[in-house]
Parts: sequence; structure tokens; C-alpha cells
Amino acid sequence: MARDQSLPKKSLSTRPDHDRKFYGANLAEVFRVPLYDCSLKNVSGVPDFALTRLKGGAMEMQRAPAYPEDRAMLICVALAPTPVDRWRARIAGQEVGVSRSIAFATTVIDLMKPMEMWAAGPFDYLHYYVSRDLLDRVAADNRIASVDSFRMVFFERDLVVAQLTKTILSQVRNREPLNMLALEDVSLLVSTHLLQHYGNGKGVLRAQPSLETWQKIRTEEMLRAHLEGEIRIADLATACQLSPSHFSRCFRQSFGTSVHQWLIKLRIDTAKNLLREPELNLAEVGFRSGFCDQAAFTRAFTTLEGTTPSRWRKLNGHGAVAIDHLVSGELRPR
Repeated sequence: MARDQSLPKKSLSTRPDHDRKFYGANLAEVFRVPLYDCSLKNVSGVPDFALTRLKGGAMEMQRAPAYPEDRAMLICVALAPTPVDRWRARIAGQEVGVSRSIAFATTVIDLMKPMEMWAAGPFDYLHYYVSRDLLDRVAADNRIASVDSFRMVFFERDLVVAQLTKTILSQVRNREPLNMLALEDVSLLVSTHLLQHYGNGKGVLRAQPSLETWQKIRTEEMLRAHLEGEIRIADLATACQLSPSHFSRCFRQSFGTSVHQWLIKLRIDTAKNLLREPELNLAEVGFRSGFCDQAAFTRAFTTLEGTTPSRWRKLNGHGAVAIDHLVSGELRPR
């Protein structure tokens, strides 16, 4: 652990504000601006869940602004390895720092604990802000006692958080906002993981069965009708007569992936059918498939199919079939 006198005393000036929370522009205050920022608000209009990416170049160790205690958890994921002397903090009187310099290292902080923080650049972090209210609702849905406190870790491997981060990293890096469905999906996955692996509660999330056949059919119908993703997990859950967190877990058990990732697969399936229509350009195909723009469509398609939409069209479009027949005829022995 670092000693008190080794902690830099330099601090950036900041406006007084007793309502600052650890997400978005507030979290980025010491680092100028957030590179990525989207949140999921509750019925009161206050974010229950937020994603914030902070990235910066070289800078001296600086002290972050003081923040009030908050009924929330913060998960920080290092998208690039953080050197051992580039981040440190004093949380509830305990000094902590970087223990291992590894990519996708995970830090879990209980924002109910008083904290001072120092950071230096370069850095690249994705932060998940999760309110205690959201965690309480997920716990109640799963009939386990509310969690009073959470275990904190600093720059450790968490394969679940790392994999989840990788599934949304392309959108984060390209500053594509996650739609409502994706945000809710990620928020439930993160909340469940926090309760299971970092909470002090004695209750255990019960084993979840798969969706019934009628529930799978109804879910896929609704997703195909909302390829743009502007549908809530709660809507899908209600249609299946389940709570949101139960539905999310049942869906993963049934389909082997998250709701958001399955929606992307449905988008690509739709795009393949549209690519066979030669009169549609790629931008129109992407739009009709639910993507926000052609660039996002091309990235997602290439990731899943291993080739670009235009190349796939050349190989699989109506014209490709005619060419195949012609080539096979030319090669046929006379």
C-alpha cells in the first residue's frame, strides 16, 4: 500500500455541487469530458444505471474532485492495462492501488464508502454505475434479501464483466448509443452479477428454467417487430408473464446469449434477406434491419459473418445464383 505522504496533493478546481454522481460528465470532471455516456433512468427521471467511458493521454497524477456518498456501486473496467503507479485511492481509510497491469481488469467500488481518488494518464476506462435501488429491485425479483454491503476489489480479473464489456465494446468505441433494450439487458446482467459475486447476502439466486415454447415464440415475434431495439425488457417479460430479471435469465438459458446479442443476430438475418434485393443500397438495408447507420450495420455484419455486406451480396445475391449456374455449365464436360 502507498503511504499517506506519497499521495499527490495537487487537485483540480471544481464547482461546488452536492448532487454529483459517479457517471457521465460528473465522473469525467477531472478528465475534462466523457468519451461515451449513456444512462437508463427510473420512473423519477434519475439514472439507475449508466455507462461512461473515460479516455485520456499523458497527464500527471491529479486528485479527483470530492464526491458525496452515493447509494450505488461503481464497476471500473480498464480497457487497456493500467500501470501500477497510475491510479490509487483511499476508500474508507484504506489505501488501494493497481495490483496487476492487465487489460479488462475490474475494480468494484461501493460508493457508500468515503473515497479520495488520484489518477494519471494515459488511461482508458469503461464505468458501470449501478444504483442500490436497481440492485434492491433485482434482489426482490429473485426473492433474496437486500444486500447491505458489497465486497470491493481493485484491478482483478472478472471474466463475466470482461466478456460483457467485450460484447458492447465496438459500440462504445464508435460512440454508438445503446438502445433501450441493450441498456436494460446490460443493467440486469451487471446487477445480477454484483448480487451473486460481490454481495454479502446469504440468499442465492435460484436456478432458472428455460423459457417455455410459447414464450420463446412470443419473444422472438416482439423482437422482430422492434429490430431498432426501442422496446423494454419489461415489455418482453410482461408478455411472458415473468419479472424482468427472471425473463433475462430464462432468455439466456434458452438462447445461450443475452437479449441484446440475439437481437443483433435477428438484425443480421433480416439484412441477409434484404441484401438479396439488388435495388436496395446498403444504407437502406442497414436502416430496415434496425441499425442506426450504414457504418454500424457494416461493423456488426462483418463481426458476425466474417465478411462485409457488399462482399456477402456478391456471393449470395440473385446475381450470384445466375453466375453459379453459368460457371457450373461452363465447367460441365461436353
